[in-house]
Amino acid sequence: MQTAPGTVPSIAGRTPIACINCANAKTGCDKAVPCSRCAEKNLPCEARFARRSGKASMRSASLSGAVSTQRNGGSPTTTNRLAPKEPTPVQQAQTPIMAAGSPLETKVQGSPQNVQTPVYNMQGLNFGNTPFNTSPSESVRGMDTFMCLNDEDMLNADTSYQDLMMWNQYPSELEMYPNTMNGKIDVPFMEMAGSYSSSDALASMHTSISMPHTGSTSISSQADFERPFKIVEANGLMSGDMMPEFEVVIAAEAAWPLARCNRPIFSGSCPRTAIVHLENLEQHSRYENTWKLLDSNIESSDIDYKNQISVVPFSSSTRDRILAITQSFLHTALETHRGGMKAWDKGSPHGNFNFLVLPPSKVLEYFLRSYVRSLAPYYTLINGGTLDPNELMLNNQASTLLLLLMIATGATSVQTSEARCLTAGLTETCRISLFNIIEKDVELSADPVVLRCALLFTILGAWSGDAWHMNIAMGQRGMYLSMLKHAGMLEPSIPMTISTDPSNIELQWRSWQQQESKNRLVYNWVMVDQELSLFHDTAPILSITELQTPMPGMECLWLAKDSTEWLAALQQTNNINTTGSGWGSPNSQLEVRPLTPSLCDLFQDLLHDNISRHYEQLSPLQLKLLLHPLQSLLCHLRQVLSCFSDFFGARRGSRTVTKASTMLRLEEVQSLLQKWYELCAVHAKADPTCPVTRANLVLYHLISLNAVTSFPEIERLARREAFDGSSRELTARYKRCIHQPEEVLIHCGQVIRLVSSMPREGRPHWWSTAIYRASLILWVESLSRTDINSQRMEKGPMFAIDAVMPDDRSVVSYLWNGEGVPVLTKGERHVELVPDEVLNHAVGLLEQGVSARVSDGIKRKLQALSRNWSVPLS
Repeated sequence: MQTAPGTVPSIAGRTPIACINCANAKTGCDKAVPCSRCAEKNLPCEARFARRSGKASMRSASLSGAVSTQRNGGSPTTTNRLAPKEPTPVQQAQTPIMAAGSPLETKVQGSPQNVQTPVYNMQGLNFGNTPFNTSPSESVRGMDTFMCLNDEDMLNADTSYQDLMMWNQYPSELEMYPNTMNGKIDVPFMEMAGSYSSSDALASMHTSISMPHTGSTSISSQADFERPFKIVEANGLMSGDMMPEFEVVIAAEAAWPLARCNRPIFSGSCPRTAIVHLENLEQHSRYENTWKLLDSNIESSDIDYKNQISVVPFSSSTRDRILAITQSFLHTALETHRGGMKAWDKGSPHGNFNFLVLPPSKVLEYFLRSYVRSLAPYYTLINGGTLDPNELMLNNQASTLLLLLMIATGATSVQTSEARCLTAGLTETCRISLFNIIEKDVELSADPVVLRCALLFTILGAWSGDAWHMNIAMGQRGMYLSMLKHAGMLEPSIPMTISTDPSNIELQWRSWQQQESKNRLVYNWVMVDQELSLFHDTAPILSITELQTPMPGMECLWLAKDSTEWLAALQQTNNINTTGSGWGSPNSQLEVRPLTPSLCDLFQDLLHDNISRHYEQLSPLQLKLLLHPLQSLLCHLRQVLSCFSDFFGARRGSRTVTKASTMLRLEEVQSLLQKWYELCAVHAKADPTCPVTRANLVLYHLISLNAVTSFPEIERLARREAFDGSSRELTARYKRCIHQPEEVLIHCGQVIRLVSSMPREGRPHWWSTAIYRASLILWVESLSRTDINSQRMEKGPMFAIDAVMPDDRSVVSYLWNGEGVPVLTKGERHVELVPDEVLNHAVGLLEQGVSARVSDGIKRKLQALSRNWSVPLS
């Protein structure tokens, strides 16, 4: 905003700031008396000045000097920010301070050695403590009120502190990487990786860093300053096909709610990442060629979409509406995190930038097809066999949010930095807009489209690999499940009565679709609840007694393209009652009772051993739903057992009554799991390549592992919590981690076998976490084998636990007689169960799938675990 001619000058060293009206409205002010906003609205305008006159005038002088120097093309001078009120020239300090108008020049085409990378050590700033001293009234004044440092802290600290109002001129390559070991922050000004796998436009991007927002929807670390961020090269900690990543994202991986095999950090000290993703997406829109690499990757893609749900091309009007609404969503998200600070800055070369550029239409269509391939087999919400974005776009916010979340989900399977940028930016944008529309209209909390948006965000955020999105998705899933319950969607449905009158068939088909879509929405949430609770080692939120609505019906009815096809499929079903003069006559009616039982009814049949009456009707999707109550029951028993100090280690004679009864119930749950496996094995033999059946079996083996292991204890051992490193202590801890090691090895091998057999594209979002859990359990088992005191004498031939079926003769012989030496396979050779070999093999398995943030983060975690345990046991 340009300064009006009537701007109040600095008076006695005091700098004018926004008037009272503009400050309360949190809007821009030209600082004139009266200002243009107050004059337009006929409001009394009262000028205000900065409280700390000396520092305020210094900041204005420094800002104007830095900007004028940059515009004149000269080298910027360094200003002493700790000088007295009267600015005087000073000599350059020993610790260099970078002036605010000096962007780092990066030449991607050149050699990385040609770029100087000075390191700046900010010894006075602790990662977990804020150096700023602000009051609540000052914190809401946006860019007009400066959040001042304490005088003693500033004088005693050796900092390269810069004015917050000038940070948005810094390039994105700069990052304050936290070193939690010594409590200091090193600031290496690193160059972009020369081998960056993205386009030149992305490699030269400069993302503005803004004032942090202290609202409840923003990520805020304990340090109230925004950290510039850089991209690190795929070397050192990284290997394989991992893409360069923002260092702030890597630093935040220790705050993940899962895969906690290394020392964790918590939200109070977690770096900010949401603003990084938003401004990264914003900066991508400054370059015309940003999305060209995506276009070329799509043309070279050979993904086969046969027998998949088709995607209708975008119309020009649909794309225009998406772009316009997404533009407002992004601005809302940026203002939320920036605390009202606008995107423009007078001193920035891109000062007037305030627009968004989405990829071309064919790229968006590719992302939708990728969404269908990766998510539709596991969460069936698309009816009619066609996904039409033009029909989905009803020119309202909820429909646009749903479409954007589909695009973001599809982009996760594209291995480019541009696609990763689009996914993370859209995820945070949609998260904030979803929360806002529910807050503004509470009735939307019962809207199926909004609840479907919440479902996609929960899936996308929980497996995003970004600490903030993972934690907020886990935190908000309880809220969304409560919304689902309060909307009455868990209640039993009323049977429909359908007339065969041709004039009413279309209307009745639409009515059935609406009810079936609600049923499928409910049970998609059930599946998400089960998966998240399994991989986060928490109890499911939904109770089995609450799930009274019918389970999803037959796919032939759901995928019917019109009312005629639907009616023909309905006539072929057996659960129908006709009344009138005969089926097909004008007076005939069809009473459509629930074609499927509710999950509560089905689980009751399983408990009473009456599941055989649904034997022929149970689909892979319905079998997957049965895992929810089984896991819930097992989780409850495991929590009770964890309260006993000896876990599985005590002899039967010393068990208490409570522990004995709990162990007996645990055996009953294992018996129910075996019944479930026998039902699923029928589908596995009939269609070995069914993606849902494969995913079901992986979940089954992971749930079965929870019955014979304690994964939280395994991760505590990996973190060396209360572990002195002795072999004696390892033996005691091992007994708390693993029970029945032979069965554990077989289940882990089956998890690896099933995940490896899945196509590279289209795997479930949690596949890398499944590999992580199985590998970490094998790692603990291999640790025990290095201990001389606990080594088991295994005899017989070697057999690959990840290459044999559960009913193989070698597996049966090993389980019953202990004959055989279990190993892993890697190409033509075998991998013995040695700790380092197991972890290296796990990293290799993760590299076989599509590279995503979550899989890259797990690779880094396993590599760090290997380094932490490189010292042999004493």
